[in-house]
Amino acid sequence: MKIFALVFCIIGCVAGIEHISVNGSDDKPNVLVIITDEHNFRTLGCYRDTLSTEQAEMWGPGSVVETPHFDRLAKEGVLCTRAYATAPVCSPCRAAMITGMYPQNTGVPTNNAELRADVPTLAKVMANRGYQTSFVGKWHLGGDGKPEWAPSIDGGFKNKTYMFNRGHWKKFSQTKNGAKVDARDKSGALSYGVANADKESFSTDFLTDRAIELMAESGNQPFLTIVSYPDPHGPNTVRAPYDRMYDHLRFLPPRTYGRDNVAVPKWLGNDKKHAVFRGTQMSQYFGMVKCIDDNLGRIFAALKESGKLDSTIIMMTSDHGDLCYEHDRLNKGNPYEGSARVPMLIRFPKRIPAGQTYTHPMGTVDVTPTLLGLAGIETDHEFEGRNLTGQFVGNGAGEGGQMTFLRNSGTNPQWVCAVDERYKLVLSVNDQPWLFDAEQDPDELLNFYRRPGSAVVTQRLAKALQQYGAERGDAHLQHPAIVASLEKCLSQ
Repeated sequence: MKIFALVFCIIGCVAGIEHISVNGSDDKPNVLVIITDEHNFRTLGCYRDTLSTEQAEMWGPGSVVETPHFDRLAKEGVLCTRAYATAPVCSPCRAAMITGMYPQNTGVPTNNAELRADVPTLAKVMANRGYQTSFVGKWHLGGDGKPEWAPSIDGGFKNKTYMFNRGHWKKFSQTKNGAKVDARDKSGALSYGVANADKESFSTDFLTDRAIELMAESGNQPFLTIVSYPDPHGPNTVRAPYDRMYDHLRFLPPRTYGRDNVAVPKWLGNDKKHAVFRGTQMSQYFGMVKCIDDNLGRIFAALKESGKLDSTIIMMTSDHGDLCYEHDRLNKGNPYEGSARVPMLIRFPKRIPAGQTYTHPMGTVDVTPTLLGLAGIETDHEFEGRNLTGQFVGNGAGEGGQMTFLRNSGTNPQWVCAVDERYKLVLSVNDQPWLFDAEQDPDELLNFYRRPGSAVVTQRLAKALQQYGAERGDAHLQHPAIVASLEKCLSQ
């Protein structure tokens, strides 16, 4: 056994593996990242607790879904109230999340693009430190393949048997070669059908089972496991009993729905994108969220039974939000809160004090450097995102004036955005600047640009955007209309 350990040590040193014994070690915590898709932050009880009743119950009095397991993550760790999707569309945000780089520098500025092979990823860095790396669920960084199980462009994850590239499939089955989509339409083509899905075949349950199995198979080797659920993204359908669980609620349109008495930003899009409010859609959406929460409870139980719960960094976030009828819209793609703001919960009792509320802005581009920082893993790569470990470990301490930056998906500039603790400045190619004030107008109905007292704030955010564009090579900031808006803001 001593000879084996010596050989392992020599091999580990050659491979760049640091401080990993044959039985693992306490200084290499496990990492579990839970990613939901198109998830409105107001559906989580822990976020509603930070809001006024009016803001928390956006779809009518009492129309809420209870999420005790998400809430546990917040209670036993840190809840980030100003976390944003770096680009509020699936692929570019996921690329930023997994690389710590802005979308324009990952090869994935838009959906269905291919992640650059030369960009370091969370999986590559952690694999080089002796971690077993696994990805379960929706990847969406490998190009057009759909579903494409175990895609060739995999970000360096070693175990990708249950990684699929694209799609919001609702029903899976296990085969001797891995998983397959187990729903077809009348023509025989793969479909998002949910008929006869149960607690073993429904996508959320199925992917949870696979993640639990892979974490258990890691034995004493530290693991990085990402489980990426395709819900609560549309189509808004879910298996029984979740499909009828919230039918009794009286869903009402949000306060921002059907408001003809306020100006509408041109970057929001045209009238054809207006959504007709349907409470049944919200009932199904709540059901999807509840199903995910119940499965998070199963993950908690499995980690506790294995003795790995408190030695595992657990992060939960989403690739973007869902407006869920706010401002007459569904889904995402714009800088409104419901679209761009995401849940961000982190539990790691060995380093993060429980019960924190982190109110400084952060972006999904900060995920990789922060996870590496919490795990104590150093790398020579210079990330564009920030390592927020010191602020989380320091019980939420952080200097004021911090910002995060957002951009529209795609290579054609539409808008860019800077967010601080209170304000949000949006510059676009087809409208005047928009300045939102989260304290005076949490519904984001009013433009505070050029209002008395707004000049200093506008200038500060505009300067930060200008610096971001230069440092991070964001061509959106070079569009003539955005340059003109920037100059207007700076000259106030």
